Amino acid sequence: MGTWRQNIAVDLGSSGIRICVEKKGLIVDEPSLVAVRQGGEVVAIGGRARIIEGKTDEGDINIIRPIKKGTISDYTVTVNMVGYFLDEAIKNPIRRLIKPDVITPVHCDITNVGRRATERALREAGAGRIFFVETPLAAAIGANLDVSAPNGKLIVSIGAEITDIAVISYDGIVAATSVNVGGRSFDEAIKMYFRKEYKMVLGDRTAEKIKNENVCVYRDVRVQPFDVSAFELSGRLPADKQIRPEELIKQLSDVALPIIEGISKVLENTPPELVSDIHQRGIVLTGGGSRLAGLDVFISKGTGIDTVIADDPQYCVVKGCMKLLNSLSNEKKNELMNE
Repeated sequence: MGTWRQNIAVDLGSSGIRICVEKKGLIVDEPSLVAVRQGGEVVAIGGRARIIEGKTDEGDINIIRPIKKGTISDYTVTVNMVGYFLDEAIKNPIRRLIKPDVITPVHCDITNVGRRATERALREAGAGRIFFVETPLAAAIGANLDVSAPNGKLIVSIGAEITDIAVISYDGIVAATSVNVGGRSFDEAIKMYFRKEYKMVLGDRTAEKIKNENVCVYRDVRVQPFDVSAFELSGRLPADKQIRPEELIKQLSDVALPIIEGISKVLENTPPELVSDIHQRGIVLTGGGSRLAGLDVFISKGTGIDTVIADDPQYCVVKGCMKLLNSLSNEKKNELMNE
């Protein structure tokens, strides 16, 4: 049975769900969205639910985000979503008979209640043995850092709604914290700016597109003006406006400031020898939120420490989970389950 039991990594994020399968790599990369009728019938999941979002005239369909701030907010919908994508990931009918080993990342400040809810949902969705790893440790492994080495490494994993910050040494977390800032926080700041300054109402997708393609959090990173089409706040008439990227720098840097404060807090709780390592080796950013233009420069200037973005930062966590699970022998897995 051990030969047929698959290793699967499930990164259950607030904005997206990513699933890696042993020897196959990334199989699922979909939005954490579920379209549900008022009676409870699931209409669409993931990308199909996103297509429906904001475009349906049927008042009885709700678009649900079942994961909020890294924890399950709607248990039943989460089970449906994870079960659907696990079926997508495991195509072999024989392997479906044997429940897979599943590893999933958790935020540094997750409660025991939140951890138990995640474990219960994964098991009900079809997982067998379930293993947890702290998000920044998984991110460091996925970024190909040597987490077993004694020198200190500072990882900042910026998700959709939460940023995990941790110093890692000897395969463990020395000091860590989580701050309630993520990629979606920048989206909201952009929407608020347009609402206040131009009386324009931006949708979620438009704000996200502007964040990804047009604006920056540090001066001189992006300088080209860009056009925005949206609706006026009053009258709901369409409006067009040309915007300069530097207009939003203050709003976006205000959102990013708690990340720098979180880094300072973690360093204060880190032994001086490891702090010295970090000043020499720098900070590594992971997570989809790290791709905001100029955020690495902003953090470097704010902390005085060189800061780099990992390759494919949005996939570091799920890839790190997969590497870690693949490294565990069956005996080690049984040992962890009995702890």
